[in-house]
Amino acid sequence: MTANEVAQYTKEYEEWFEEDRKIPPEPAPIVDRNQLVSDQKQRRAHLERLAIQGVRAGGVGMPFYMTMIGFQKHSSSTPVQNLRRITFAEMSVRRVHIGRYILCRIIAPCSRMVAVQTVVEDTEGIANDLSIYNFPSTSSCSLEHLDSLFSPGTVLAIREPTLKAPTQGIRPLLRVDSPTDIIFVPPNSPVLRGIAWRTGPKVVGYPVAPPISADSWRERGDSHFKASQWFLAAFAYSHALALDPNALAIRLNRAEAYLRLKYYSGAIHDAQGVLTKSGPADPSAYKALFRLAKARYGRREYSMAQNDFVRWKSRHPDDSAADSWIDRCRARLRERTTGMYDWSSLFRNARRQIRVDAADFFGPIEVKCMAHRGGGRGVVTTQDVKTGDLLLVTKPFASVYAPDLPNDHFTVTLDLLSRTKRERTDSLLLSRIIEKIYGNPDLRDEVFDLYAGRGYPAPPDTYPPPAASAVPVDLLHPKVDIDIAQLEAICTYNNFCPFRLDGPQMDKEAQPAGLYTSASMFNHSCLANATWYCIGDIMIVRAAEPIPTGTEVTIPYCVEESYFDRQTVLQKHMLDRCDCRLCEEDRRDGEAQLRRRHQLKTRLDAATIMSAPLAEVRALEKDIAATYGQTRGAIRPLSALALHIVAEKLRMSGNARHMRESLQYDMQALECYGFVLAHDSGRSSSVPQLPIASERLPTATSIMEPADIMLRIACTYYMLREEENAARWLKAVLWLTEVSVGSGEELFMMIHEETLRRMDMQSFAARVL
Repeated sequence: MTANEVAQYTKEYEEWFEEDRKIPPEPAPIVDRNQLVSDQKQRRAHLERLAIQGVRAGGVGMPFYMTMIGFQKHSSSTPVQNLRRITFAEMSVRRVHIGRYILCRIIAPCSRMVAVQTVVEDTEGIANDLSIYNFPSTSSCSLEHLDSLFSPGTVLAIREPTLKAPTQGIRPLLRVDSPTDIIFVPPNSPVLRGIAWRTGPKVVGYPVAPPISADSWRERGDSHFKASQWFLAAFAYSHALALDPNALAIRLNRAEAYLRLKYYSGAIHDAQGVLTKSGPADPSAYKALFRLAKARYGRREYSMAQNDFVRWKSRHPDDSAADSWIDRCRARLRERTTGMYDWSSLFRNARRQIRVDAADFFGPIEVKCMAHRGGGRGVVTTQDVKTGDLLLVTKPFASVYAPDLPNDHFTVTLDLLSRTKRERTDSLLLSRIIEKIYGNPDLRDEVFDLYAGRGYPAPPDTYPPPAASAVPVDLLHPKVDIDIAQLEAICTYNNFCPFRLDGPQMDKEAQPAGLYTSASMFNHSCLANATWYCIGDIMIVRAAEPIPTGTEVTIPYCVEESYFDRQTVLQKHMLDRCDCRLCEEDRRDGEAQLRRRHQLKTRLDAATIMSAPLAEVRALEKDIAATYGQTRGAIRPLSALALHIVAEKLRMSGNARHMRESLQYDMQALECYGFVLAHDSGRSSSVPQLPIASERLPTATSIMEPADIMLRIACTYYMLREEENAARWLKAVLWLTEVSVGSGEELFMMIHEETLRRMDMQSFAARVL
């Protein structure tokens, strides 16, 4: 979808939304229930046919859906016991029914496109379409999965419901955006006292009602567990426990299902419940202790987890699995307290599995209110730091990568806040965040204390929030309130596109997306004083220059060469402009030169550029250079790219004179990225053999571009049989890698493995480093 198409769609929807807001609430029309059910059955049948055909990504007929985020929507924060019941006859279209809840029953099979769709009736037999958005486990699930959650006869209580006006036709629909507004009502619930369904105790056409005994739900849960359907298993066990809260075996089973779901808060609470009520010699207590330890490890409570594993080991001395867990706890505690990581091991593991096991580390930094940013928060140093010092290592709250995307449908999401099209990974990330909070209610503030824009209360002055204790998790009756509109805004302002050093080719298939809550405290600058990269899903932030105590630390949100491309990225973060020196100098070059430069970049990016004649490439480089003002600073990112391409063309000739000329072009390219060459500034006293100054690391581009240029320089010197110069430039890349990511020749060899292999320099690099 082009930028113009995105703008047109958002404009049309905003116009419809604005016109619809002007229409006052009105009574909902009564719709023929048989027609509603018939239409829903047809939708279901259509999806069943698609499932039988086995449509896959890239295949003909792959379902394509579009959805919008960033518009006003209501999420309830009032407990259902404090609400009064309402019926459809009492409801109005376009009104949020504050202080009320509707008791309804599913009367048709489910389908799923963007939302879960079905038909419900109230106690008076009046029916309406129901659309449920953002429900955990349903972002890409089978129809059978939906049947297990929302089977006909299932009774729901929906908090503070809204009947939405249709964009087409006359039928309103009951829309639920927050899954925490839905309560599954078991047959023994006080909510059902005195309730009689006008259409009868069972749904017409569905004589088999959902199970009504704890044993039946336990058997269903066991079946789902054996099929590795963890959410459905936990859901069924929750139904069983609603009917028999004292069933310790079922609670223990749910603890294990919660562990598989990474619902660590619920797993801890269930395991502790079993331990409290079991005898010390009870086998259930042993299992509960081990599950408690694993849940604490998942919550990053490594010291407590280690103590629990040691307790387990004392009772099971022959269990080698406990030894492995104890070692992992010790490794995480060492990482957290010292900032010492085995970077090479992490890199190897990330190649096999993106989500690596590592602890968070907070260096000499803290979050404070920044007066020069209007009182908004930022990160400052608590002591003097040097170039390359480790400031932060952090795991994402949630993340999505190309392999996580569904392969049976394609969803395009338009963000009305930023007026941009979101990446497919961004859409799935929202679902992942919701699901994590749904299963870990104690983590809510870690997300909701992030900035969400001026339309929401200002977040606390400090971050992160105090650690909260584990709380019970009931999939029938959520113990947390998730405001979806606020969460969408939080994601718009705070999501990252985590650049992975271990998987750049995979990331080209679909841009990764992650919510790094601690890292989101850093403000942006294109010429930042800190830099960040990812190994697997862990983000590493290091100082790019000496930073005095109390100085704000900034990171680059984008590293695009074109001013317009940088603004496009920043727009997705709701940043109107950047006032760094690079952007100020770009603006001083003038609108006409910026547009000219952007147009020239499209020629530079063309796949045919390397097959163009050398004279044409030289002319293009000069045209790009002419768009920069003569009085501006040295940093000219697009010129750097153009100069390097000229150097590559010169090297392709194999001519010794051209190869020496290519060295000069590549060194000029490094200067345009902000590097200072040693012959200009004097060699660093601390690292005299380096051909570049090492006082600071330029951040106008990612390290991979200058690293590739330096490796090409090293390769050229190697081909010219000047091994001493080749070694100096290899050591420059080693320094660049160490101050950006982590130290060690082994990590250097892995990060640059492909380039070194292509240049046939692996043996030489191993020898001189």
